[in-house]
Amino acid sequence: MAIVKENTVAEVVSKNLGSDHIFSKYKIDFCCGGGMTLEAVCKEKDIAFEVLKHEIESVNDKINGTGSLTDHDLGSLMQMAQNEYHQTINNSFELIMPLASKVADVHGDSHIEVVAINEHLQKIRAYTNRTIASTLDSFFPAIDDILRLDHPRAEITMKQIKTLKRAIETLSSEKRPIVDLFNKISDLSSNYTAPEDACNSYRFLYQSLQQFHNEVHKYLHFEKHILKPKALKIIA
Repeated sequence: MAIVKENTVAEVVSKNLGSDHIFSKYKIDFCCGGGMTLEAVCKEKDIAFEVLKHEIESVNDKINGTGSLTDHDLGSLMQMAQNEYHQTINNSFELIMPLASKVADVHGDSHIEVVAINEHLQKIRAYTNRTIASTLDSFFPAIDDILRLDHPRAEITMKQIKTLKRAIETLSSEKRPIVDLFNKISDLSSNYTAPEDACNSYRFLYQSLQQFHNEVHKYLHFEKHILKPKALKIIA
């Protein structure tokens, strides 16, 4: 994909593997804010377009060169969501939740922000679990119900269309709180910068949170800008 200023952030992430890491580096929202053009985000973040373009092209070349998630069929994308994204997120929660609780207990008196971070993280887990459950219990079954038809475009019913659209609307409403809570954690932690007196567990928590923030952000983008458009095409 030739990268130009008129491309949206979502388009670039969808067609250039590794570009999400570059956007995260510059704190560019590629999920809910994925509709912005590169020209607009470069102006907002005071980044030279050619610098951003070069970094995206370089990391993409190292990974794959021409890889694009939009080239995968729906079945492959659904498997990817479960086997890669969902599993990674669940594993990260198992690591981070006890660590956040421990740091809050030990350092909460002198650094009250870690108490709030722990509380926000618990809310994120609840919202994320709900989002993944909605995906597995409603969104994917609605897609499968249509894909099983011999001639989907001819036989699809209004009930199937409404079921799929309702599942998508539910997912969309559940994602915004996750993004907002992660932004609050980022602010409270000074963008995941541990204080000078932080112990190793404290520093490891912030490092893990920053990585986890990027993981969840990437998954939300994947679902919103890759899975959703692909699913809507089968009922267009």
